Order: sequence, then C-alpha cells, then structure tokens
Amino acid sequence: MFSKVTKNILLCSLAMTISACSSLSLKKDKNQEQFSDQSISAKESLYESTRNYSALISLYRDVLKTREDEMIRYKLAEVYYAKGDSSSSLLYLEPLLTGQKQVNDFARTLQVKNLIQRAMYKDAVSVATAILNKSPKNGEIYNLRGIAYAQLGNLQNAEADINKARSFFINDVVAVNNLGMIYILNGDYRNAVQLLLPQYLNGIKEPRLVHNLVFALVKSNELDYAKDIIVKERLNSSPDDLINALKKTERASSAVRK
Repeated sequence: MFSKVTKNILLCSLAMTISACSSLSLKKDKNQEQFSDQSISAKESLYESTRNYSALISLYRDVLKTREDEMIRYKLAEVYYAKGDSSSSLLYLEPLLTGQKQVNDFARTLQVKNLIQRAMYKDAVSVATAILNKSPKNGEIYNLRGIAYAQLGNLQNAEADINKARSFFINDVVAVNNLGMIYILNGDYRNAVQLLLPQYLNGIKEPRLVHNLVFALVKSNELDYAKDIIVKERLNSSPDDLINALKKTERASSAVRK
C-alpha cells in the first residue's frame, strides 16, 4: 500500500500531466485557429492592401512552421520576389519545381521571373524554352523569354517572342510597352513612338509606358510633344532639364515589364 505522501505525489504528478496536456491542447487549438484559412485570408487582405511584405513573409513562414502547404510556400516565394529578394524566392520555390504539384506551372513561371531579376538571362531563356516545349501557348512565358532575349541583345528573337505573347492575348499594354522598349533598345525611336503614342492618347498612363514614350519622343526630336507630356504627367519639376538629360542618354534599358 502506498503511503499517504506517495499518493499525494502521484496525484500531483497526474494533475500536472493533465494540466500540461490541456495546455498543449489549448496551444494546438490556438495555432489551428490562428492559421485557419479564414484567418490567413483576412491577414493577407490587410497586408496586401498596405504592401506590407515583411508582415506577409512572417505570416507565411509561421504557417509553414506548423504544416507544409504548397500554395502558402508559393505565396512566400512570390512575396520575396515582389520585395526584390530573388535569392530567397528561389530557395523557397525549389521544392515546388519538381513532380506534378498543383502549383508547378506557377512556380516555374516565378522561377523565370526570378532569374531575370537576378540578371541570369541565359538561364531564364533556357527555363522558359523548356516550359514552352510543354506549354506552347503560354503567352506569359513568351513575354518573359522576350524580355530575357532583349537583355541579352537578341532583339530579333525578343520582338518575335513579344509578338507571340500578344497572339496568345497577354495584357496588350504590357506587350506594347515591351515592344516599344525593344524598338528603343534598337535605336528605332520613331517606330517606338508610333507604337506607344496611340496607347497614351487612348488614356493608358502606365508609368513605364509614359517614360518610354517620352524618351522616344526626345530621341525623335519631338521635343514640344515630349515637354507637353512631361508637364501633364508631372514627371519632373523642370521639363527642360529632363529633356536635356534624356538627349544625352544613349539607351533606356530598364523599363521592360514582366
């Protein structure tokens, strides 16, 4: 027979064990509640609306600490890319690039974007070509490969890919702006103006398109027209200084759109 003291110790130990189990259970329930789809969605909406990338990264990392989720992992990689951290994006993207995962196509597209962001243009072309061999009607990939070709100086292939992207109905503003950029890189400023100006006159004020148009106008010696747009769009407090600076610029090279 146990002594009274021994019984008390056992009872206390049992109480502590039950209490600990209850605590663990409560903690588990709290985590489940914290990382429910509804809770994640609500936080996403808030953080995305304020472009709070750091908070989104923390949210997705915390979820992945409790469970593996392909879509959450993809979103984490996507936010790192949006933040400009392509190295981290590629790191977390890696497990999604193999097999027949649900997000595989999205992951491969994001991989190409990251390679372009890292200026690994040859690798970007290689991965994009592999994707197109399997999905020959992927307009977004044609656009991305066109951007990579343009950065490599292969403007003929770049133009062909961007036009192919248009034939598969990629966003026309994106495609037209990228074609305009290719003309600019090739020194064909008048064709760039002829392509971009109708978009602007139709009310398209996408910043990169406007900047490319102004650059092409200056290089085409259409200075009054360029100045008018600079003033209307408030691109610079001193339009003449901007025009003089653009005159001295050899090529614009960073306004292609992914």
